[in-house]
Amino acid sequence: MRLRTILLGLLMAVTVNIFPAWSSLILHSSRMDYAHVSVAFLVPFLALVFINQILVRRGIGLSSSELIALCCVGLVAATMQGEWLSGYLLGTISSPHYFATPENRWAELLLPHMPNWAILTDQDAIRYFHESIPPDQPIPWGAWAQPVFWWMTLVAALLIGSLSLTTIFRRQWAENEKLAFPVAAGLIELTGEDDRSALNQLFKSRLFWIGFGITFGMIAWNTIGWSVTGWPEIPLLRNRNLRIGRGFQPIMFVVHPMTIAFGYFTKSEVLFSIWFFHVLAILQAGLFNRIGFEIGGADPWGSFHTAIGWQSFGGMIVFVGWGVWVGRHHLRDVFRQAVFREKRVDDSNELMSYRTAFWLFVGCSVYAFLFLHQAGLGLLPSSIFWFGTAVLYLGLARIIVESGLVFIRGPIIAQAFTWHTLGPAVISPEGAIAIGLTQTFFCDAKTLGITALAHVPRLGQTLTAQARRTLGPLVIGGCILGAMAVMWFTLYEAYRGVGAYNFGVISFRGAGGSAAESYQVIAKRLTQTFGTDWKRVSFLGIGGVITAGMIGLRYWIPGFSIHPIGFAVGASLIMRSSASSIFLVWAIKSIILKLGSLTQYRQYAPLFLGMMAGHTFGIGLGLLVDAILFPGEGHKLNRW
Repeated sequence: MRLRTILLGLLMAVTVNIFPAWSSLILHSSRMDYAHVSVAFLVPFLALVFINQILVRRGIGLSSSELIALCCVGLVAATMQGEWLSGYLLGTISSPHYFATPENRWAELLLPHMPNWAILTDQDAIRYFHESIPPDQPIPWGAWAQPVFWWMTLVAALLIGSLSLTTIFRRQWAENEKLAFPVAAGLIELTGEDDRSALNQLFKSRLFWIGFGITFGMIAWNTIGWSVTGWPEIPLLRNRNLRIGRGFQPIMFVVHPMTIAFGYFTKSEVLFSIWFFHVLAILQAGLFNRIGFEIGGADPWGSFHTAIGWQSFGGMIVFVGWGVWVGRHHLRDVFRQAVFREKRVDDSNELMSYRTAFWLFVGCSVYAFLFLHQAGLGLLPSSIFWFGTAVLYLGLARIIVESGLVFIRGPIIAQAFTWHTLGPAVISPEGAIAIGLTQTFFCDAKTLGITALAHVPRLGQTLTAQARRTLGPLVIGGCILGAMAVMWFTLYEAYRGVGAYNFGVISFRGAGGSAAESYQVIAKRLTQTFGTDWKRVSFLGIGGVITAGMIGLRYWIPGFSIHPIGFAVGASLIMRSSASSIFLVWAIKSIILKLGSLTQYRQYAPLFLGMMAGHTFGIGLGLLVDAILFPGEGHKLNRW
């Protein structure tokens, strides 16, 4: 890999982290930490693709392979910013002392059990971080050094372990199961892979510019209304609720260009199953509400109904387990090749050898387990937590690889799975604190990086063997550099600016899904003595049985089109605003394939890529307008 590619990759990693932090925290403009394919990555990357078209004509442009490498770095590094990592990491380690009050009894219930090496303990550093520091005092960088260092070692282990795991599964997913990789397919279309003429054809396509004009034009039109009173607004991304009845959640209708664009490259049966099970989940939740059935209070970042969330997670456990079983022959070959050095399968086309990937995964897993053990989490709760985490990580990675859904979350979080599977009676106070501290890297049920990392081995197939082996270290290095850059930026702006509490994001607030809210949950749990919640576990089992039945029907009945992916994620909270776009793209795709042919389906692909590009550049335009005319009072154009 050329030196300029490496340097540009590291620059991309810093850009996709500083740029969205500036937008969200300083301008109070669009947030870019919602999607698994972040707008923070798409804005600079697509700008680079467009500029590169000009540079290529002058003989100094980047090759398609270089664009793919930069794409991989930016795609993954963008998951280090905002409420992917930096927001919750800094918020989690700084909030216990700051939000402790006599009313919440944290000083009595939580602080004595906190591992001091894992949190911020300097009272002045904590207060000034939330409220800003006097101009004549230096920023207390040293107070942050120890906790940030130790948490970044865990982050590095999770990223390396995730990349190793997805490298092991790449052949199984791409070649044996022939999954679609819609996100990778869309990005390869935008870079032209190794065929420069393909990219030129895309930019010359009339359909591409029609799609671009539709989404960019609507956003550009709306930005005029920010300054002109009475300007009519096009209601892009605005909810329209379809009421069903008393006790039933309304069906939300939102048109989201990103979901539609990537959904076009997804199998029709997957699209159908997702919106179908979402509607069924709404009906089931409504029926439970009407008859007064409830299994307990909701946990943070769960589904829109507790029972259905656990039911869906049971389905995800079986779905992941079945995926491992289907790939057992490949995994057996990888294991024997790694442990016994038997040459069972050719790994020359992978990012790293299977032996390297296997032992890196084992080493990182052991380190992650020992890290939480050192933080106070016992053997049994740690095993339950990491099992739940593994299911969500591998499950969401597998689902996004097959479905291309960029706005997706798990049905419950691993912390809730641990609490209710064992109960507070089994978990020590130190263990409870350790579970709360896991909010640093895993909250919002959307994983840390693995959904983006799952596409790197697939995108890497377009590179030469030598460049492919360099790609992994470049991606991980870019992530660490990007994470450190955005945390430095956040700390600097908090101390020298308005204070983190006034950033306007939930990561640093005392309620509303913030890191502090997780400590409120822990303080409550420490006063409770219940054991295993068998009601929730029962719904876990029900979901597993239903999913197993669907998998069996798919094997026994040819043409059975209901896919278990829909059952696993259909009830997640974020699906409320995504299901209508999934339905829309399913209907469009079905009509094209029914009335036309596969060739015509392929011919319409530029239209949807243009919609994605137009939406991305529209957000960039809105950000530019906010920076010039409305600094600190921006407008949020991006949402889930």
